[in-house]
Amino acid sequence: MARPPIQLSSAVADRIIALLEDGPCDPAGWRRRMASLEAECGVEVYTVLLFVLTHLEFPGEKAREHWGRVLRQWEGLERNVPEGVDLRVAVLQYFLRIQRKLRNPAIVEIKILQKTQDSVIYDELTRLYNFRYFQDRVNAEAQRADRYDAPLTLLMIDADDFKAYNDARGHLAGNMALRRLAAALKRSVRETDIVARYGGEEFAVLLPNTPKLAALRVAEKVRQAVERAGVVTEQDAAARPMTVSVGVASLPGDASAAQELVGKADRALYVAKSQGKNRVKPFSDERREFRRLDVALMGRFNLVEAQSHTLTTLNVSEGGLLFLSEQPMTAGALMRVQLAVSPGQEPLECVVRVVRVVEAVAGYEIAAQIVHIPSPHQRRLRVFLKGQQASEAGRGHSRRRLQARGKARPARAKAKARILTPA
Repeated sequence: MARPPIQLSSAVADRIIALLEDGPCDPAGWRRRMASLEAECGVEVYTVLLFVLTHLEFPGEKAREHWGRVLRQWEGLERNVPEGVDLRVAVLQYFLRIQRKLRNPAIVEIKILQKTQDSVIYDELTRLYNFRYFQDRVNAEAQRADRYDAPLTLLMIDADDFKAYNDARGHLAGNMALRRLAAALKRSVRETDIVARYGGEEFAVLLPNTPKLAALRVAEKVRQAVERAGVVTEQDAAARPMTVSVGVASLPGDASAAQELVGKADRALYVAKSQGKNRVKPFSDERREFRRLDVALMGRFNLVEAQSHTLTTLNVSEGGLLFLSEQPMTAGALMRVQLAVSPGQEPLECVVRVVRVVEAVAGYEIAAQIVHIPSPHQRRLRVFLKGQQASEAGRGHSRRRLQARGKARPARAKAKARILTPA
């Protein structure tokens, strides 16, 4: 799996650069300082160290192994060179002569290299990551999320009515507003989240290991932070502050690949803009993206924490479920649902959003979209649905064989779904 590029501007890289400029001058001193840094920040410190020194990338454990050999190489050189050897010379000797990972190394001042790296990945105006870096990261994070079965959510953010704002106040005021807007976005998320300028007045926030439900709370926090920041120029202090619209989409629920995720989040942003702006809109497509199987599962759902009601599903897919209920609901309501998928095992849990309510003969037919499901439960649901699909295919094959022999029996009527009285 492709790894995201090393960030020279990270806190670890800055500390390593400081050590190179004013740190130990001997192998023992470097061994102690790096061991202390590893205890604080993890084995990836060696990855960053070797990248700073050589621009070669190694996984953490492999980098630590190379570092140990560099130290031993350095100690050997120290014994043979009376005037002493610098760390950089030892590293160069190791990767040129022993590992042969470097062929034609260039001597570059680290601060100049860092400045060059920054210009490649940062937007000059806002100091956020630029579009090119975002494209690299969204692809890498999508692959990582797929490999480790982890959620990944993307927020697409657009400054409302920015063109009118820019035209009325001028480009200088517009640039100042974008800088303040970028600062508000950065303050509203974790350090591990990726905040990028997507283009013009549009921004993207990538939230690794964040399911959609949690990301919606982050998106609302971002929206409120921008509104409270009062992004206006001093001359227009009485004017209405700038606001943002936010579209939210997640892997694996809304998309299966990086560019599809971007497209779905952008579609959600378009809906947010069209519905009045200054709001958060999750991606929702009532068209069926997953195959639905007719399954009657017993389960429970909670509208509020103190209430619990039974339900019976009519069909289930990886993206949602259709069930009958005696309780009326409103579109947009969030519910925590438990489904008895396997006898004797704990219920499968997920959070769903009601997308359609139709009054039926005995209650209400509720269509709901799954907006969050823990990874272990998602795997159980996939296994269950694959089993149901295989069983359905087997039954269809048997029916076709009977029909071919002229002995087909009338299909049994499907059992009616039962509405259970709440306990």
